[in-house]
Amino acid sequence: MMRASETWQPDVRAVMDASPFLGRAAVDMTDPEFIAAARARGPLPESVEGVEITETTLPGEDGHAVPVRVYRPTTPAPGRPAYVLFHGGGWSFGSLDTEHPRCVELTRRCGAVGVSVDFRMAPDVPAETMLADCWAAVRWTAERDDVDAARVVVTGSSAGGALALSMAQIARDRGAVPPALQLAFYPNTDDRVHPSRLSPAFPVIDGQQVAQVVANVRQGRADTPAYVFPNRTTDLSGLAPAFLLVAGNDPLRDEALAYARRLVAADVPVELHLLPGIPHAFDGIAPESQSTRTAYDLMCAAFDRAVRPR
Repeated sequence: MMRASETWQPDVRAVMDASPFLGRAAVDMTDPEFIAAARARGPLPESVEGVEITETTLPGEDGHAVPVRVYRPTTPAPGRPAYVLFHGGGWSFGSLDTEHPRCVELTRRCGAVGVSVDFRMAPDVPAETMLADCWAAVRWTAERDDVDAARVVVTGSSAGGALALSMAQIARDRGAVPPALQLAFYPNTDDRVHPSRLSPAFPVIDGQQVAQVVANVRQGRADTPAYVFPNRTTDLSGLAPAFLLVAGNDPLRDEALAYARRLVAADVPVELHLLPGIPHAFDGIAPESQSTRTAYDLMCAAFDRAVRPR
C-alpha cells in the first residue's frame, strides 16, 4: 500500500489553490442536474494550425448514429496512424470538449487522424450499449481510407482510459486487428475498493465520488458488466501493448497500478509512468504546468513508437 503524498508539484498546487471549484463541497455525481450540466458542450472548435476539425456521425451496432469529432492533419496523406479517443467523466458525463486539447496535441505532433467519440452514457443506457458505441467507433476508424488499420491507438483518460483498455480486450476476444497501443491516463480499472480510494488527502475527486460513478454504470446490477472494469477480466494475456500514466495523488492510483502489474504478469508489454505530486485530471486543471507538458511529451513519444512502420 502506498501512502498519500504529502507534497505537490508547485505549479499544479498553485492552480488548485486558486480554484474556487476545487475548494467547494464535494459534488454528488449521481445528481441528474449535475450530470446534465457536465454533459454540455459548446460549438465546434475552430480548426487550429495544422489541424482540421469536423464533426459527423458513424453507424452504431443498433442503428444509433454515434456523434464523433474528427481531427485530421491539414496535409493529406494516405495510410496515416490514428487514434480513437474516449472522454472521461465517470462513464456518465463529459463530452467531446473534454479531451479537445489532447486531441489537438496528438494530431499536430504525431500526424495522426483522431476520432473523439460521443458515446452514450450511464445511467441512460446499459453498459453494453456504451461499449457497443465505442467499439463501433474503433471499427469505423480502422476502415477509413486515410487510416492504416494496423496503426490505430485506443486512448482516453479516467473512465475514458478504462474504455480504451476495454476496447483492447474486446479486440482480442473478437479476433479483430489489435490496437497498436492502449494508451490510458489515470484510468478507472475496477469497481472494487483499492487503498488509495480511502485517502482523505486527495482533492478533485474522492473515494465516495468514485463509488458514485461506479454505481451509475452498475445501475444496481448484481452481475458485473463484462469489459467495463478492465481489472475484472480474468485473462489479460495476448493484449496490445499498454501505456499507463498514473497520477500520484489520485484515488484511482492503486487500481491503475494493480492493472499494470497484472498486465506485466500476463507478458503484455507495459510502459508505466507514475507522476508524483499531481491529482486526478491534472492536465485539465493545470494545462500549462510542467507536469502536463511532461505527460504530453511521454504520450506523444509512446504513440510515435507504437505506430512507427516496421
